[in-house]
Amino acid sequence: MRYQLILLIILFSLFACGGLPSVREMRYTSDTFEPTANVEVLQTWPRDRKYLEFAELEVSAGAKANDALRDKAMEMGADAIVIGPPHRHGQVQVPIGGTISDGPAGSFRGVPLNSVRAVAIKYQP
Repeated sequence: MRYQLILLIILFSLFACGGLPSVREMRYTSDTFEPTANVEVLQTWPRDRKYLEFAELEVSAGAKANDALRDKAMEMGADAIVIGPPHRHGQVQVPIGGTISDGPAGSFRGVPLNSVRAVAIKYQP
């Protein structure tokens, strides 16, 4: 019974971590908005409408990055997000052919640390 409970806790933890990546936000204003049901994902700034830029969002680059940005923007009440180019933070050295605890690894490989940034906007009437 105890083994099953531990296994259940481990499986729940793995499923909880398997969702979208976490999004960091930096608000430009203290204004808050009601959550929205739909957020446009734009590559360029809208030219035909007035808007308020109210937050910058950043997430680790990956397959679910745009989904995570869109979900966070909906939660914050944005009407659209303007996606910027990937931002490179540098790289991390990962051991290959051994582990750090085993002593010297065979070699190291550089893994880039990239993120995607977007600006959340609210359309003005």
